[in-house]
Parts: sequence; structure tokens; C-alpha cells
Amino acid sequence: MHLLYMIFIDHFVQMGSAPDLLVQTLWEGLVAGVLYALIALGFVLIFKASGVFNFAQGIMVVFSALTLVGLYAHGVPAFLALAITIGVMFLLALAIERFVLRPLVNQPDIILFMATFGLTYILIGAGELIFGGDPKVMIADQLLLPSGSYTIKMFGGFVQMQKIDIAAAVIASLMVASLAVFFQKTRIGRALRAVADSHRAALSVGI
Repeated sequence: MHLLYMIFIDHFVQMGSAPDLLVQTLWEGLVAGVLYALIALGFVLIFKASGVFNFAQGIMVVFSALTLVGLYAHGVPAFLALAITIGVMFLLALAIERFVLRPLVNQPDIILFMATFGLTYILIGAGELIFGGDPKVMIADQLLLPSGSYTIKMFGGFVQMQKIDIAAAVIASLMVASLAVFFQKTRIGRALRAVADSHRAALSVGI
């Protein structure tokens, strides 16, 4: 019984006795959830458009971060490094779609799984080979992102909100909203939705 209490009840008792800790946990979970939502959108967009579940999507996000920080560590100015990173990821995504995902459309699931799973390890090795395995640091100020934190007193305690987390949540939310408008209001967005609904129907009308 004590073990069950520790697993299922004790955490809620602790949160009830420290509501500021609960608010802190909820805030950090919200920020992490918004950022993960962007990665999830990448999975959904690729799967809906091609029928291929790209298991390498997560490592592509990591590879883009490695590219940005790696370029900055080699003396490239922050905004130039950001522009180069966007170009590199565009070319990488184009190459993966053309040479990996497109030939595998409508192939058995195990083939798709192994191909994108293998791609994950290729990108892990390429990132370490190109940028090394040492930890790298990039100061948020270099990209005009805020640093520091806000400390809010509530419920008899303190809740700390990092300014970089607030900026990340706002930027990610704007990107999600922009994608929603893109798919609802633009011709290309509606075409992609048609492909997602039915690949055969979309092909039959030349989409």
C-alpha cells in the first residue's frame, strides 16, 4: 500500500501543499508542449502528404540546431548562421524527399521504418563528424532573444519564468497559427489538404 501511495497519491499531495511548484511545473510543461507541437506538425505534414512516417524528423531538428550553433562556434555571425542553417535544412529536406521518401511511397511499412530509422543514424553520425561531439553554447542575445527571467510571487512562493522560454512559446505559437492560415487560405495549402484526404483523388485532378 505504501508503494501505491507513493506512486499515485504522494505527488498530488506535494503539489497541493506547494501550489507555486504546481504552477511552475504547468508552465514548463506548456513551453515544452508548444515546442514539441512544432515537431509533431512535421511528422503529420510528411505523413499526410506522402504516406511515409519519417522517424528521422526529430534528429533533423537536432541537426538544424547543431548546424546553427556549429557555424556560430566557428565565427559565423549569428544571423548569417541562421540564414545558412535555413538554407542547409531546405536542401537537406529536399534531398531526403527526392532520394529517400519519394521512392518509398506506398511501400511496406517495414521498409519505410528501416529507411527513415537508418537516416536518423546517418544524420547523427554526420552531425558529430562535421561539428564534433563537444558541448556548444550560443548566447540568446546574439539572435536578439531575451535572457534572464521573471520571478512572480504567488501562493506563498515564487514562480520563475525564463524570458527565452516565453519568447520560444510565442514564436512557436505564431508558427502554428501561420501554418493553420496557410492550409486554410492558400491554394497550395488546400492542395496539400486534398492530398492528405486522398492521394488517388488528388492525382486524378493533377495535384
